[in-house]
Amino acid sequence: MKIAFHGVTIADHRSELNGKKVDILIVEGSVIEVDKHISDRQYSKDVDVKNCDGVFISPGWLDMKANFREPGYEQKETIESGQAAAAQGGFTAVLLMPSVNPVIQKRADVEFLIGKSKNSNVDVYIAGALTVNKEGKELAELYDMQLGGAVIFTDDKKAINNSGLLLRGLQYADNIGAKVIVYADDKSLSGDSLANESAVTTKLGFKGSPSIAEGIALERDIRLAEYANTPLHCSGISSSEAVDAIRTAKQMGLSVTAEVNVANLYFTDEVLNTFDSNYKVKPPFRGITDKEVLKEALLDGTIDCVVTDHSPEDIESKDVEFEYAASGMIGLETAYSVLNSALDGLINPDQIAQVLSINPRSILGLHIPSITAGSVANFTLFNPAAEVVYTVNDFKSKSRNTPFINHPLKGKVMMAINGSVLCDNF
Repeated sequence: MKIAFHGVTIADHRSELNGKKVDILIVEGSVIEVDKHISDRQYSKDVDVKNCDGVFISPGWLDMKANFREPGYEQKETIESGQAAAAQGGFTAVLLMPSVNPVIQKRADVEFLIGKSKNSNVDVYIAGALTVNKEGKELAELYDMQLGGAVIFTDDKKAINNSGLLLRGLQYADNIGAKVIVYADDKSLSGDSLANESAVTTKLGFKGSPSIAEGIALERDIRLAEYANTPLHCSGISSSEAVDAIRTAKQMGLSVTAEVNVANLYFTDEVLNTFDSNYKVKPPFRGITDKEVLKEALLDGTIDCVVTDHSPEDIESKDVEFEYAASGMIGLETAYSVLNSALDGLINPDQIAQVLSINPRSILGLHIPSITAGSVANFTLFNPAAEVVYTVNDFKSKSRNTPFINHPLKGKVMMAINGSVLCDNF
């Protein structure tokens, strides 16, 4: 593999070349040279030269919230098809949630997934379950899972309502140098809701979850982390109340980080007027005010990163009445285009690099790739101005539960490289 990027703009606030146009030569997965201009004489005939007018290059993106459904639900997604979907979306790495069957809660479970992922250059990291079977009753074998390669612990979208158990989990994880991801949801307030609680959903007849169910639960989680003096990562922030809680925690100097699902930056609960089950997600789409607050919080750094919440579902789980449909949508292939479209004109390329690569890797304590000579090529190239319409054939996931098929968007992934080329859309 010999590739030269001509006139590509660096998007990485850590680099002295951030915002500068450069030429980059990559040979056999390694960066040979980064310069303002590489002489044509240095290109041998077998170098694939890419004209990068309007294209930016950032450290390879990492999605902090993906479900590949293997083991247990391979008809929806496998490790192999999930990695292909990630590559197509420009992601060189993903963090897998433990929500499979059996739940990822033992060292052997973690090692199985790591072993299954070795055939692709999309790096796979594992989040182990915080509690046994994600039931919120007793802590899982955190240390053994860490020895097997787990990098963080979470019960995914199951909130831990037992304060004492969550406190012990935070303390134990911190003891072994690990972090905990929490999903904030006061079930006594949200119940078995189908959507956001609002005038829109009430008119449609949906049982709604009030946003205070997230806000109140998150305030408790933050207080417990403050008491334990441990870091805390907050998953799936969807409401202005939750943003207020995170902003206050950061102002207090607490080690709190947060993520937002990319679709929650794009949609509001108004889309439920169609009763399309592709819009049934957890956390739910909320109102326009919440959406605008989420966007502002991402831009000012209150929210640290954007995740896809890639949740493949087969047609039997989605093509049913809204009430009975499974929650979730696929998101890896479309994530950048949705994010760029939601924040069109508001987010700059080096902020894209921060929320999709630098901050996620920092939260997980992983190496952050650099765009320098001598480094391993782990990059994502993207064009913010390119318009794109995804067709059914553009998806590598085994599932098609997304409203973004044939939906015009702005912003295109041009290439992803992690030692080898993962996707090439030039």
